Amino acid sequence: MSDKLKNSKNFCMMPWVHLHMWPAGTTYPCCMSDPEFPVGDTQNQSLQEIWNSSNMRELRLNMLNDRPSKECRRCYELEENGMGTLRLGSIGNHYEKHIDKVLETADDGSAGDVNMAYLDIRFSNLCNLKCRSCGVQFSSSWFEDHKIAYGDPGHKKILKVRDDMLSFMDELEPLLGSVEQVYWAGGEPLITEEHYRILDKWIEMGKRDVKMDYTTNFTQMRFKKKTAFEYWNAFDNVRVAASLDANHARGEYLRKNMDWDVVVQNRRDMIEQCPQVYFELTPTVSVYNVLNICDFHKEWIEEGLLEPENIRINILLDPTYMRLSILPPWIKERVVKRYEEHLDYLKQFEVKKTRKGLTIKDVIDDYKNILNYMEQDRTDEIKMFMWKTRKIDNVRNEDVFKVFPELKDIA
Repeated sequence: MSDKLKNSKNFCMMPWVHLHMWPAGTTYPCCMSDPEFPVGDTQNQSLQEIWNSSNMRELRLNMLNDRPSKECRRCYELEENGMGTLRLGSIGNHYEKHIDKVLETADDGSAGDVNMAYLDIRFSNLCNLKCRSCGVQFSSSWFEDHKIAYGDPGHKKILKVRDDMLSFMDELEPLLGSVEQVYWAGGEPLITEEHYRILDKWIEMGKRDVKMDYTTNFTQMRFKKKTAFEYWNAFDNVRVAASLDANHARGEYLRKNMDWDVVVQNRRDMIEQCPQVYFELTPTVSVYNVLNICDFHKEWIEEGLLEPENIRINILLDPTYMRLSILPPWIKERVVKRYEEHLDYLKQFEVKKTRKGLTIKDVIDDYKNILNYMEQDRTDEIKMFMWKTRKIDNVRNEDVFKVFPELKDIA
């Protein structure tokens, strides 16, 4: 890859190796793309039609000419705050071998046949939880609460990437042999039939080398007669990220329908049944849990459920009224103090070697990035945060301040 492309602030490999689909079929260049700007729709277009659609062609040409694209604003924003992004990862070693496809891009931005070296398809919104930062598009369990709080969402409870899933899977199956990496998310992938259908196909093909990354709510480990652990043992490279935002009652509030004791037992079972599979926490840090995340991290370290460095923190960007930057100065001061204490605690693990190359320094940098990001001022959105939170509290018969007393003086 040329230095010009590697050093570009706008180039990304994803439009040459990937298409990303939401439940209901809306298609994007990647999972970080701005949801306001889809590039196609699998309900009425084939994958090939979307691959060389006018939107995808324009996006590729922007990147080749180092021009910013409206679809990519999330990566730009994160990078401005010193954080890693999918864009930066894509121009490292992950997909450099596909550079010929970039160099062969036609003058109009088209790029030949679909290349699904990276697979990330949200086959449906089927999910057993209704998390505070989610909604009906990605969780079928949110449907009734949404109707009560905001009215009918205007679509079916269960959304699928194409209503005719048989035709979609027939279109996708010929591409499975060339997949190098897959990201499973949802909905909830561990209760999604298409997830297991694809794994069964790869097992049948003897394709053990697909690099598999999961983001799962970690509550359901059995599908029909097999466990997820059995499937994971059939592949060479599996990384499991548990999307857990807080522990105990706080965790159950943020990820409604979760049973904290079940989650802990699932982690213990995983350690016993597939200890070679990499495990990490991927909490999404928002107003709710910014003061609790350190306690959660420390608890799982000390209970032997987590290697100290195996936490990858996501900072919530949307909805904006849940961003850390809405916090008033007096709560931000508490956050800074609590994080300083936690970073001192983590320093004892700095000399520890890790099998995945991660270090405590990386984790410490993530916590520092939270503090940097929090410095923005969006306190004008506190009223919206309170209105939205109270609205769902009323539907669920909950009280945010009983679960998060540390936020009582937010307003």
